[in-house]
Amino acid sequence: MIKTLKLRNWRNYQDVSLSLSSGTTFVVASNGVGKTSLVEAARWALFGALPQSGSPVRVGEEHASAVVELVLPTGQNVMVERVATTKRTRTAIAPTVHVDGEPVDESTFSALLRKAYRTEPGFLARLAMPAAVRGEETPTGLGLEHHLGQYFGVEGLHDAIRLLNAEIKSVEKQVRQIKNANSASADRLADLANATTVTAARVADMATRHSTAKDEHDQIEELVRSEVERAGWRSRHDRWLTESEAVVADARQSLGEGISLPNFEEVLESLREQSAQEVERARIKIAVLESRTEAILNNQSRLNETHDQDCPVCRRPLDEDTVTLAHRTNADELGALTTEIEIERVALATATEEHQRLLTLIQRWRQIPAPGPEPAPASSPVPSSTDREESRAKVNEALEELIEARTAQADAQRQLDEAREADDAMKQLQDLFRTEASLRVALQTTEATLAELLAQTIAPLAVEVDQRWKALFPDRGNLTTRADGTITRSVNGHDLPYDAFSTGESMGATIVLKLLVAQMATSADFCWFDEPLEHLDPNVRRQVANILARASDGTGQLGQVVVTTYEEPLARLLHERSPQRVHLIDVRQAESVPSTPPAV
Repeated sequence: MIKTLKLRNWRNYQDVSLSLSSGTTFVVASNGVGKTSLVEAARWALFGALPQSGSPVRVGEEHASAVVELVLPTGQNVMVERVATTKRTRTAIAPTVHVDGEPVDESTFSALLRKAYRTEPGFLARLAMPAAVRGEETPTGLGLEHHLGQYFGVEGLHDAIRLLNAEIKSVEKQVRQIKNANSASADRLADLANATTVTAARVADMATRHSTAKDEHDQIEELVRSEVERAGWRSRHDRWLTESEAVVADARQSLGEGISLPNFEEVLESLREQSAQEVERARIKIAVLESRTEAILNNQSRLNETHDQDCPVCRRPLDEDTVTLAHRTNADELGALTTEIEIERVALATATEEHQRLLTLIQRWRQIPAPGPEPAPASSPVPSSTDREESRAKVNEALEELIEARTAQADAQRQLDEAREADDAMKQLQDLFRTEASLRVALQTTEATLAELLAQTIAPLAVEVDQRWKALFPDRGNLTTRADGTITRSVNGHDLPYDAFSTGESMGATIVLKLLVAQMATSADFCWFDEPLEHLDPNVRRQVANILARASDGTGQLGQVVVTTYEEPLARLLHERSPQRVHLIDVRQAESVPSTPPAV
């Protein structure tokens, strides 16, 4: 239970410390003093749930703190301090926690609460403290069913139900998808198969038609190509003939020969070879004559050097007449050689010029582009341009129809494949229906088992709630409490829901349920209530106050009940009747006095 609550700069409290003991403590004050602020601070310090209504930091301050000293059912002493700031931060400030003087982190603290009170800290916060939002203070808001499942070890059935529901939803989704997307019947399959056959036959027909049209068009294009090729050859041949005749004419003019076009190159080559031979002959003849001339001149020179001496050839003595005759003979022979050399040089020049003319003519002849062999004439008359365009149009039309037919065939085949898949999928529905049926049976069985177990676990608690309810409202009918926290009361044989209860009825039912759950289904030893007596009629108010005063009488595990109220006279009366068990704390003195308010 909570031993102390210390606040600093919390709402309108500057510095306050409350000491709490076992039994029932009524925290009294008039409205607006800050009774609810104390409960909010205790809830926040223990469970980290900040109040919903604005910042808790006292006006003019930057920080607020709340410190709770808690004695666990295990006997361990826990000190928890939390600090709030006016600055907005994305992450909450971690609490400072000490267990028997040793620091621990927040996760260790949560695990310690879970083990000590045998429930999750979240459920303990909803059970042992008022809800952060007053409108959420309802039995169904506790999360009782989940807690009972964990407390009595049947949470695995909840998990099984969640898994079964998920499996059923998955199967239902598959069934819907199959039904929506796969509705082809056997007759539809036959129609699609027939449509696929028809479209395949049309594709074959269109392919034949396109192939025939293309062959005809290719033949026309071949005739046109042949004619174009022949026209090109004729143009090349005419050019060759014109240029060739010009060369032949120049050859006739320059050579003075009866040269004609047939075998023109062979004739020119023959003449060129002859001229080349003539050039070579003239060069050799000139070289021989020049050699003879040089020999005579050498002899003439030696004859002059051997005057009055012996003949250099026969070694006979030479007389003057012989020398004179020799000189005359050499002079005659040199004159004849000179004349002959000149004649040969003229012949060489003529032959060289002739050879060059022939080379030029041959080069010009060879530079004329040859027309090539004459193409064979077309086998048929060349079609007109109109025929050609009509043929091309037929090919394009046949191609479009072929494409259309192939598209239709592909679409029909796709539909047929989808229909076959759909037919197979529809056959799978039977398996899915069997699976769904099995899952539903398993779900119903599991839910029935869970309901039975929860009914068994809630039954003692429900009986106690109903008995306590009858003590409060003896003429309001029986109260029924279910495992999920749903509470109804019987009115003329009909169940009246909790939402239709009066304020007193709903408050009484909630208080009784929380007190009994804390004692019967947890190890909680404290329970706080914020203004539960207000807005009740006097008789019910007294009964509720008596229930709260007796809840911590020491006979059960619930050792501490804290109640805030402005019903001070009733609280004082209960205190006077049981001063050892019922305590009073007047927090009006805490508004301005930074000290522990005295218990009255």
